[in-house]
Amino acid sequence: MANEAFDVERADLVLYNGRVRALDAAGTVAEAIAIGGGRVLALGASAAIRPLLRPGGHAIDLRGRTVLPGLIDAHAHIGAYGMGRLGIDLKAPEMQSIAAIQQAVRERAEQQPPGTWIRGQGYNHMLLAERRHPNRFDLDAVAPHHPVLLTRTCGHIVVANSRALELAGITDATPDPPGGRYDRADGRNLGVAYDAAQGPLAAVAAPSREEMEQALRIAIRDYHARGLTSIHNAGPLAGPELPALQTLRRAGELTLRIYYMVWVALGTDEGLRYLETGLQTGFGDPWLRLGSFKVMTDGSSSGPTAATREPYASDPADRGILYWTQEQLDAMIARAHQAGWQCTMHAVGDRAIAACIAAHEQAQRAHPRPDARPRIEHCALCPPDLQDGIVRLGITPVMQPAFLWEFGDGYLVNYGRERVETMFPCASLLRRGVRVAGSSDSPVTDVRPLHGIACALERRTRSGQSCGEGERVTLEEALRMYTINAAYAEFAEDEKGSLEPGKRADLVVLAEDIERLPAAAIRDLAIDLTIGEGRILYERS
Repeated sequence: MANEAFDVERADLVLYNGRVRALDAAGTVAEAIAIGGGRVLALGASAAIRPLLRPGGHAIDLRGRTVLPGLIDAHAHIGAYGMGRLGIDLKAPEMQSIAAIQQAVRERAEQQPPGTWIRGQGYNHMLLAERRHPNRFDLDAVAPHHPVLLTRTCGHIVVANSRALELAGITDATPDPPGGRYDRADGRNLGVAYDAAQGPLAAVAAPSREEMEQALRIAIRDYHARGLTSIHNAGPLAGPELPALQTLRRAGELTLRIYYMVWVALGTDEGLRYLETGLQTGFGDPWLRLGSFKVMTDGSSSGPTAATREPYASDPADRGILYWTQEQLDAMIARAHQAGWQCTMHAVGDRAIAACIAAHEQAQRAHPRPDARPRIEHCALCPPDLQDGIVRLGITPVMQPAFLWEFGDGYLVNYGRERVETMFPCASLLRRGVRVAGSSDSPVTDVRPLHGIACALERRTRSGQSCGEGERVTLEEALRMYTINAAYAEFAEDEKGSLEPGKRADLVVLAEDIERLPAAAIRDLAIDLTIGEGRILYERS
């Protein structure tokens, strides 16, 4: 579309007197941009662009502010984010202890009818005063008549009370499932479920269609307020989320472009069932499209349950959880690749990343396909030998620089300084020509792309410790991670990700000139306007 001819005399909207960073191949920076029919018409000097505005059109004086392409989060969980906003915010500053969590659960129990679900999201046991997970007995003491399910910030660990365990059919005698486990003490199940052990609890705690629609409306509003015009939804594509999104789409309320992954994890065959339909990556429209076929291969970086080649520094007996044998992983990826899907895998630890690289390579060797654009989600512990495989195969790593700020202090304990120095090696891969895409994994970390960009520039932990200065990126590189590189990761770089004539008019106006700010100030830079297809989706009052 970028080369299509347009009538540049019918601009509906002109933004002028600013710094419009196109993030195109030429590195264009212009004073003004003209938009018409939902597309970018022209960029240039204010004097040349302002006359393109049609009678009755709208002109905005930027007063030196920065304009960027609409920001893209290449790995997020919109339903979980929205449901988190409806539940108890366990990341709130006052949630510093299990006692504080208990008080919040007690207050919810007093407000809700007995038997209704109490949900909370975002606690980090390593930051609680007790330095442990809350457990079923902590929750039973304050909400014995409600099922309670609290999700750790990583999304890979949940805590359930006795009522929730009963509804899920989990007892003290329930064995640990493959790829998961329960915390236990004195023969009792403590209600702390890791990875695949969450499955039965997630099934019984699934929200209603109405709850999900409400959650999605909140999420879309919040995402626009952070400058996002597109996300890659990392799944799962099951339950009420997709029907709710389709309802919003039909009602004209879906103003966020969503590239939606299907996934395979232990205990669910959702993604494998999609392979039987004949559908492929790309099915849908510009607002809601099928994305990658995604396989979960290991746990979380902060749990920590990531599959590592060397033992954890914090526990010499632990190397995390690897869900599949190499043969199982190879077979699933080869099948999806042959069926025409873009393939990706959740892989945090270096042992998991190595398995993913091998699976991608085997699939392409068995069924050569041009421009398959394989991905790896997270790709955290990725030392130079694994980087070589990523470069060789043209894999797009989808990384979360904000993890270093959110969890970096724990990384230093769990993995040790040497490994942390090269976690999320954005700079090394970008400078070898790899199109690293940026993301938040929200609600795991702060949804703001500008926060992620600041983290990629700084690479510091919450306490201020450095996490590999050699992997800091430039501002230009960081901006591209959350725009054109993320668009490339969904085969959409000809439609969005940069501001070029013919592309969709998705853009964001920042409150200041981003180039004049120190890295630390970028995370709190306000979004003044978010525009999707030429229409204002968010305006700061």
